[in-house]
Amino acid sequence: MDIAKLSDRVTHDLRKAISAELSLEERLAIEKIVVQALLDATGKTHEAYKSVASKCCGPEADLAHKIQAQMDKKRDMLIANLVSMR
Repeated sequence: MDIAKLSDRVTHDLRKAISAELSLEERLAIEKIVVQALLDATGKTHEAYKSVASKCCGPEADLAHKIQAQMDKKRDMLIANLVSMR
């Protein structure tokens, strides 16, 4: 699932769960919190996968470096997309 769609869905679900009407500033604050939480989660997941890839490919360090470079590139693209949503 696309991070932008996921953050929109979570923000929408939060708005439905809160009975009071929220101002634009409050809605933007909620969206910012959701996006930051997703960034944190994807960052931790990225680090965990990178660590596992490095361990399982010990003698094949070149392969591990290629995997790490691809993951870093994808993470950077994800962060750029999330930042552009703000």
